Amino acid sequence: MLGFNDNETTAEKIADSFHDPRVRHFYDPFPVHRAGKAFAKELLTQGPAWDIYLFYEKGLTWEALPPKPTEWMHQLSGGRRADPAHFHTGADLVEQLHEAMHKVTRAKCAQP
Repeated sequence: MLGFNDNETTAEKIADSFHDPRVRHFYDPFPVHRAGKAFAKELLTQGPAWDIYLFYEKGLTWEALPPKPTEWMHQLSGGRRADPAHFHTGADLVEQLHEAMHKVTRAKCAQP
């Protein structure tokens, strides 16, 4: 998002490091940010979205805009660009990610 190695080649390399049939990787180039702007409409007070973590119940259908996530959290501007209740960092972020994953998958997740 900030231009550091932000290009399609880097995005493809990062996508190749994580494989899961439920995950889709997309490159959202500057300054277009189509995905970032679509998520921002529902979740943020300003700007496109990045450094956000979105969890969805199985079976949701995405239309013109993504549906509201079942659970979400962010690391944006110290909590000022989005609901501060969803702002998490460090160990707290890891704990919240595990809780959200458990909620949407109903699977028990071992804490790291």
